[in-house]
Amino acid sequence: MTATLKYALVSDKKMLLIAKLVKWKDVQEALDILDYMPKKAAKSLAKVIRSAAANAVTNGKKSLWDLYIEAIVVSKWPKLKRIRFTSRSRISHYEKYRCFVKVVLNTK
Repeated sequence: MTATLKYALVSDKKMLLIAKLVKWKDVQEALDILDYMPKKAAKSLAKVIRSAAANAVTNGKKSLWDLYIEAIVVSKWPKLKRIRFTSRSRISHYEKYRCFVKVVLNTK
């Protein structure tokens, strides 16, 4: 079963750091790790994993305790280009990065 989060307000590099920690772990163990992690990306990834687990339980009729995370695919997606006004009528440009996250669960 899968779940996808589109346009997450976290850069792909930051999300990959968290995704590597929970890949190939049981769903319940991964959620325990992510709940105590003080990162914004951890909260977003936990939400996607919970959604994928709910999809597996509802549609696939599988037990939550038999599921593990088979793959987490993090992709780079469009940047939001923004400006900030500074002193002496100047403008500073900056970009907000976004990513797509796809979580694939499987049974043992």
